[in-house]
Amino acid sequence: MKRLLLLTGLLVLTLDVYSQSLVNNEVGGWLMFFNRTRFHEKWSLHTEIQDRFYDISAKEEQLLIRGGLNYHLNQKTWLTAGYGYIESYPPEDVVADKVVEHRIWQQVMHFHAIGRVAIEHRGRLEQRFVGDRYRDRIRYRLMATIPFNNRVMQPKTVFGAVYNELFLHQFESSPYDRNRFYTALGYQFTTATNLQAGYMAQNFAGKTKGYMQLGLTSNLYLLGK
Repeated sequence: MKRLLLLTGLLVLTLDVYSQSLVNNEVGGWLMFFNRTRFHEKWSLHTEIQDRFYDISAKEEQLLIRGGLNYHLNQKTWLTAGYGYIESYPPEDVVADKVVEHRIWQQVMHFHAIGRVAIEHRGRLEQRFVGDRYRDRIRYRLMATIPFNNRVMQPKTVFGAVYNELFLHQFESSPYDRNRFYTALGYQFTTATNLQAGYMAQNFAGKTKGYMQLGLTSNLYLLGK
């Protein structure tokens, strides 16, 4: 209970800070699906689909489809390379065509624990072909997940999650791109499936916008027992 109160307090404090600069007090939405299919002791496939909206009225902002191949160095460190297809749509009051982005990406993930808190470090490089423009970007995300009603993550576990992710442009005079802060509550249905509902505040171009998020993760393990 103390941990739940601490997470709730952090959420309230963060929302208060970010809400001071929210764009038109407008809150968007993200629907997300993630899958990791383990087909070899060292290899797995990553797939995800994200549908993003400008506001609750469901004016579509962006569609993202991303896939990758994971190499598991060990239980704590994974390497990934993949491709993403992104369609970005203009706001309702802007007359413009959608922008298509083709994205090549590489990342490293490292996992460890501090007590019962699971810590995840994720570093990612992106080569982005956005319309007729090319850009390089680097990202770093620090994430913490804590189970509330069990000592470890297992079926029937209620958990909290929080992360911060920084985006920087490479080889540009103004490297800062954006920052995302996210906090959520989730439920682990099985060892392979969980659902998270949370809030993300994204700072971009000097302004901050909030997004309600709903994410389903459902993994497959094809190696047998």
